[in-house]
Amino acid sequence: MKKGSFSRARKSFSGEEDFFQDHFPGRPLVPETILIEMIAQAGGVLLGLEMDFKKEVILAKIAEARFAEAVSPPCTLVVEARIAEAREEGAWIEGTVLCGGKTAARTRLLLVTMEALDKEKGPVVFSDGFLKNLNVYEVVRQSEGLS
Repeated sequence: MKKGSFSRARKSFSGEEDFFQDHFPGRPLVPETILIEMIAQAGGVLLGLEMDFKKEVILAKIAEARFAEAVSPPCTLVVEARIAEAREEGAWIEGTVLCGGKTAARTRLLLVTMEALDKEKGPVVFSDGFLKNLNVYEVVRQSEGLS
């Protein structure tokens, strides 16, 4: 992850995940909605980082989504997201999901930002627990050669 530039994440599926029982019996496929969500989350963390995680980030619109390859487990996916256009109220995110080096999905989506609903309780999306669990600040420091 690089502030102001891009984020990259990996996610592995074993085929044992619950949703594969219904999607689809005998030929499990990673649902396309999960591929979009992966891009939204990678873009959301990137946009959150831009604002030092002071605001909430919410998926507002999926402008375009294309799926080139069906994704079957077991597999490891690489998710890449970048800010295509940023404004005070949010950003357009462009992202891809790669499987085995091939593009499986590509999307353009709009993430909007808003103030925390309860200032005393702090952010819901980027809570301290969330940021610590993902080790976000350490990942950024390492990617920028700061540690």
